[in-house]
Amino acid sequence: MKRSILRMVGVAVLTAVAVVLGSGPASAEIRFGTLPRLSAAELQTMYAPLAGYLAKETGEKVSIVVPKTFDDFKRAVKAGKIDIGFANPLVYVQVKEKVDVEPLALSSDVTSGTRLRGIIIVRKDSGINSLQDLRGKKISFMAKDSPAAYLFQVLLLSKAGLEIHKDFTVLPFAKRHDKIIKEVLDKTADAGAVREDEFEKMKDSADFSQLRIIGYTDYLPNWPAFATPKLNKATANKVRAALLKLKPNDPQNEKILGLARLTGFIPVADKEYDGLRAAAKVAGAM
Repeated sequence: MKRSILRMVGVAVLTAVAVVLGSGPASAEIRFGTLPRLSAAELQTMYAPLAGYLAKETGEKVSIVVPKTFDDFKRAVKAGKIDIGFANPLVYVQVKEKVDVEPLALSSDVTSGTRLRGIIIVRKDSGINSLQDLRGKKISFMAKDSPAAYLFQVLLLSKAGLEIHKDFTVLPFAKRHDKIIKEVLDKTADAGAVREDEFEKMKDSADFSQLRIIGYTDYLPNWPAFATPKLNKATANKVRAALLKLKPNDPQNEKILGLARLTGFIPVADKEYDGLRAAAKVAGAM
């Protein structure tokens, strides 16, 4: 496995290996765990250069842990089977509520950078000009665990005095941003909640001249890398320093972060996720 990854990414010093949770006793290496948003093989390849870089910077072996499900990821953190976690904002705040994890750095991805926000869209001919006009209307959302295509819009509507399960008809979760946009365009939905960056990416594939944005959520931080209580402070500090050396949009980061579609990392504090916590509580996700 290790030889295969070395050939694929061409990193001579790479020490990362694929790890299956529960396959044996815990080793002394740093376990870098990520959410299973893609297959384990894809994620192991994507993050192998970063794991190799962290191994070189810390002087420790680094292995990649890919739990089978999001819930397995949370359980692995709680059980001490992960040393460094990399998760979406919602999973991070959910884990933080149960385990004293420490955010180390905030990732910047090629699509949305270090921050993202959600929007609410309607047809221009819908007669809907404000959030209050949505009362009694049909709204399409992405998924119940989507920070910028459900949770933050729920908080936005709540601040406008509207209750998600009382004042609207919530359509079945669309699961895809393009489906939400289509539902608004064909009038299946009166309004749709999407991520702003995803909306911008689709401008060439749909007739956006018929659409209007009537609401913007606050910005929220992107995926954080965090240390679990199992990792000693000295090593955690080495990992933080190594990540922060990878400044966003530095072309030299490409060989380390390119496969993972990241551009770098910046400092982060837990309090930056308080807005997401408020949104998750309003939506019942915490």
